[in-house]
Amino acid sequence: MKKDIDKRKNNNKQKYSLAGLVLIFSMLATILTGVLSYFILRNSTKKNVLNAKQQLAVEIKEDIVHTIKQFPTYEWLITYWYQNKDTMEVEYYDSEVTLQKARDFAARTGLATDYVTMEDLAALSEEDCRLYAEIIYNQTLQLINLLKNNYQSAYLSITVASPDYSQQTFIISGASPGQNRGSGMDDAFVIGVIMDTTKEQKKGLQDAVAGKNSMIKYGHYLDAYGYVLDIMDGYHVVVDVVYDTSDLTRETDSQVLSDMFLFVLLQGSLALFLYILTYFQSVRPINRIQRDVNNYRKNKDSEKVLKSLGKIHLKNELGSLSENISEMIVSIDQYLEDIQTITSEKEKIAAELSVATQIQAEMLPSTFPAFPDRKEFDLYATMTPAKDVGGDFYDFFLVDDDHIGLVIADVSGKGIPAALFMVNSKTRIQNQAMLGKSPAEILNAVNEQICAINKSGFFVTVWIAIIDLTTGKGLAANAGHEHPVIRHKDGSYELVKYKHSLMVGALDSTQYTEHEFLLKPGDSIFVYTDGVPEATNTNKEQFSIGRMLNSLNSHSKDSLRELLPNVKKDIDDFAGDAVQFDDITMLGFDYYGPAGKEE
Repeated sequence: MKKDIDKRKNNNKQKYSLAGLVLIFSMLATILTGVLSYFILRNSTKKNVLNAKQQLAVEIKEDIVHTIKQFPTYEWLITYWYQNKDTMEVEYYDSEVTLQKARDFAARTGLATDYVTMEDLAALSEEDCRLYAEIIYNQTLQLINLLKNNYQSAYLSITVASPDYSQQTFIISGASPGQNRGSGMDDAFVIGVIMDTTKEQKKGLQDAVAGKNSMIKYGHYLDAYGYVLDIMDGYHVVVDVVYDTSDLTRETDSQVLSDMFLFVLLQGSLALFLYILTYFQSVRPINRIQRDVNNYRKNKDSEKVLKSLGKIHLKNELGSLSENISEMIVSIDQYLEDIQTITSEKEKIAAELSVATQIQAEMLPSTFPAFPDRKEFDLYATMTPAKDVGGDFYDFFLVDDDHIGLVIADVSGKGIPAALFMVNSKTRIQNQAMLGKSPAEILNAVNEQICAINKSGFFVTVWIAIIDLTTGKGLAANAGHEHPVIRHKDGSYELVKYKHSLMVGALDSTQYTEHEFLLKPGDSIFVYTDGVPEATNTNKEQFSIGRMLNSLNSHSKDSLRELLPNVKKDIDDFAGDAVQFDDITMLGFDYYGPAGKEE
């Protein structure tokens, strides 16, 4: 142990300063938090900008939809524009032409274009209807041009999506000053341009028509759709607002880097301050505590060390640590004084426990042959406690000249309390048996007696049998114990299963049952506690009933004095280095009949 401690101490010799570590970690933390904060702030800023653009796109869509729906004939207008997209005379730039058309329309019809109703349209000629549609188209186009330029969107248009959303037909496209009108990708589209939709655009259109958030992003474009209405049995009219976000990253990075420079400067100053504070408030006091502890370890000079530790007056954890170490040193000194007393007391307890073990062993019948003058039977029993004293017990006694009682039991728990309960249970069972009672009557009486005084909550499993030595007839009762094993003459050991009763001491109203059995000359009984099948090896495997039967049958030709030790050896070989956690108790009984073993 001392060599291990010295080796650890050499490996742990101080190679660095705690304050230096604080400085290093503070700087590393500054760099790390700076990098993380940069990406977080960068993403947050981008997100905020995108959210602002999304909100702006919503406002643009609402403005356009509101403007269109101010016309009482807006549904007819959009349908007309779509159906006559190839024949309408549209003036994309000359507002004077549109104004002249409006004056001509008013002169010919007596109607103001802003207030034309569906009833008015029904009374107009086809030529006047076309003129009206062209006037409103150009007015709407001028509005969209204005909105596009004011809000600086890349594209702003009204389109008609096919029922399956696979194509968009552009009706109105906003243009910036000087931008070409045509069907090229950089042009402001003329009316009637048809474009196939991408997967993302199709999803955006579907979400817009369904009333969901329709913002999609592809490449460096941000695209938002706003649903207007459906025309012609399933064609969807939408407003399409597109923003170019290619400059967003550069602008965001510039702003974030500017903010991060100040952040890193402040963090570096804080790291330096922490270094100074840590040195004076932590490192120096720790060094002093370490030196004093080493002095105590080497010299055991408590008075000198306690005086030095008393000079640390910090009102923090190190001050508390200094006080705790001082108290620990006082406790160690007291412990060293007490350890001799404790050692002597422990030796005394060990001696007393050894006596308890001897007393318990003497309480169990251990002289074999137990009844050397009886030729009708032979028996043998062993008990190996898991602790110095155990809770298992066995017993056998002649009730009269013609009847013998066999008992094996297992008290819940281990150690001295279980052993005391065992003595009480064993004595009561034998006393009731000697009154000539049957096994069930014995257990009924003992259970009632134990439940009346059982304040500790212990219980005991019991197998008890009374056997008529003249006939081999027996009565047995089982109070929650393991199933017995019987081997008939020249046969194999077999488990005898039947319904158990409740453990003794568990419930005072329990009524125990018993069953008959018959032993013929040459038959054998083997009973045991759960420590036999539940013995466990280092792989957490149990010895099991199956292995127990195999062991019994492999030694079936042995005498009882050989059989039980051989089974115990098989258990030990199986368990290997695993610690025995339960008492192991076994009892064997061979029945020869009135004629004796030789016959």
